[in-house]
Amino acid sequence: VHWEVEESPPPKSNFGQSLVIALPASKTTTLSIKYKTTEKSTALQWLTKEQTQGKQYPLCFTQSQAICGRSLLPCQDTPSVKAPFTISVTVPEPLTAVASGEPSGDPESSGNFRTFRYEQKVPVMSYLIAIVVAHLESCQIGPRSKCYAEPGVIHAAQKEFQDIVEDFILKAQEVVGGAKYEWGSYNVAVMPSSFAYGGMENPNCTFMSASLIPGDRSLTPTLAHEIVHSWIGNLVTNAFWKDFWLNEGFTRYIERRVLGKIFGPAFRGLLLLVGYNDLIKAVDMLNQQGTPGLTRLEPEIDEIDPDDAFSRVPYEKGSLFLFYLEQIVGGEQQMTDWLGAYVAAFRERSIETEDCKQHFLKFFKGVKRIKEIDWEHWLHGEGLPDFDLSSYVDRSLVDESRALADSWLNTSTSDVETGHMKAQQWMLFLDHLINAVVAGTSISHDTLASMESKYKLSLTKNVEVSFRWCLLGCKCKWPVCLDWTEKFLANHGRGVYVKPLYMALKAFDAERAISVFQQNRNFYMTVVTRQIAACLGLG
Repeated sequence: VHWEVEESPPPKSNFGQSLVIALPASKTTTLSIKYKTTEKSTALQWLTKEQTQGKQYPLCFTQSQAICGRSLLPCQDTPSVKAPFTISVTVPEPLTAVASGEPSGDPESSGNFRTFRYEQKVPVMSYLIAIVVAHLESCQIGPRSKCYAEPGVIHAAQKEFQDIVEDFILKAQEVVGGAKYEWGSYNVAVMPSSFAYGGMENPNCTFMSASLIPGDRSLTPTLAHEIVHSWIGNLVTNAFWKDFWLNEGFTRYIERRVLGKIFGPAFRGLLLLVGYNDLIKAVDMLNQQGTPGLTRLEPEIDEIDPDDAFSRVPYEKGSLFLFYLEQIVGGEQQMTDWLGAYVAAFRERSIETEDCKQHFLKFFKGVKRIKEIDWEHWLHGEGLPDFDLSSYVDRSLVDESRALADSWLNTSTSDVETGHMKAQQWMLFLDHLINAVVAGTSISHDTLASMESKYKLSLTKNVEVSFRWCLLGCKCKWPVCLDWTEKFLANHGRGVYVKPLYMALKAFDAERAISVFQQNRNFYMTVVTRQIAACLGLG
């Protein structure tokens, strides 16, 4: 078989080089490719033992989304190509290897090494080939679910996820019209807090950041989100990265439907408004970067690394669009009927936005209001869409957050009772304050100090609340927040937290932002390090 490594043209130089293999015509061929990864392989994250929770053994994990699979193995590294796979991983004892498939037999021992084998029978994209190797223990968290984590984390993780996993799976199945869960087991592996994402939907083994274990289950919506990917993203996939909202927007929409079924419509309304405020922050950040085109739902990113285009926009603008469509077609049940047909039509396929649009129009051809949909505005319009979400949701929990924020903005204090408030209400409260500051309202340092004295927000274990408190402090140029912000940036590596924080810290104290980044750059994953370095002007 003839093969060659093709030289990439200059515009594509950052995307790697093609391995071109001439295959015989009309014949099935088995290829064996020998290769090595290097320390520059962006899909691989190597942690020294000092960087782990237990500090006894090193840890390694992979993260290939969006286009890092090519640095892990030779593959057609695009979401438009799917294939089943088998994988074997040999590791030194007492480490354990967990991968994104079902185990094939028991581990085999040879000397001081063990080999773990896994098989994924459902065709998947290259970015879902995933491995974590570490000193791991496991525990049962549901009838088809295990949790893997370092020994010092395993009990907290079990308490956080026990039994709720199965409830989420069953409710998600209802929302997608009864479509079968096709993956067998559903397991969770807890990643170090340096993980660049909240969760990663690797089949049979979702990766979840340790940052999302506050001890009160307040951040389990992320787990619900990753479970929904079992149908949307992993089974029905965006063909190209411009269509990423078909993955994340759908998943976010269904996730909130699931949580609404469990916790009630007021909680769904709260999550929708939290998400809308995340969208506001994302649009503001992208406009500050001078990339307003990335606020489109279907952006033009042919010459852009998809990771550099990553933001909350496909999640929140996509979810908002589907919520708008829900109002157009008549409600939740109508959307559930369509989602069932959508998954059945496109399972194991990779599709574009136009495929989704045409399927929707055909399914709802008898609904008169579909003529009202301005597809161009939603798909290609920049910035926030012209849609008043707040008038369509149960606002009872939302209004409590708004009242608390208004009290502080108008009187610099508040006597509103807060002991019963949910974590998401605190997030929304802080979002209201952040949005007010961005809009030009001034919040004094004395007012911020009074909030801290009253609510002890710097001591929260909820990473979402902590992130917002640090962000508000930086935007208000409050010196007291600097130590908390530095501590946060040294302990959490999720991109949607650290990138906005570094941008806000740069606007507050550019020299300090660069210093903090230089201290922590080896803690973050490559995908995050590259983006922050660019934001700080470090190349």
